[in-house]
Amino acid sequence: MKGKYQNNVVSLPDLSKFRYENIFKLYQTGDKDFYYYNLTKKINISDEMEPRFFNYIVLPKNLPLTALSYDIYGTQELWWLILTVNKIQNPIKKLPTGTKIKYVIPEVVPSFIESIQSQL
Repeated sequence: MKGKYQNNVVSLPDLSKFRYENIFKLYQTGDKDFYYYNLTKKINISDEMEPRFFNYIVLPKNLPLTALSYDIYGTQELWWLILTVNKIQNPIKKLPTGTKIKYVIPEVVPSFIESIQSQL
């Protein structure tokens, strides 16, 4: 098998459409039940993208990316999108109070994710 998304592999569980793992295709080694992601591909979001696709928030308190994702999108699973848009290097570090964070507006997230997938 070459380059299938996890939700298209019958023997693997389906993932939520917002999971980071759904951005990358799965590949299979010689062992038929061993799959891997090619994480060497990098997600790049151009600084020149339309400003109308984004909004900003100034953090009122220290927050991990998962909590911020929940506050903005109603799911913890889009932490990686906030990380990528803001070019944050350490996903575990809590963001300090007063940090200005750029985020993709919820209405365009599905098409935004499809665009990222098509680039990989």
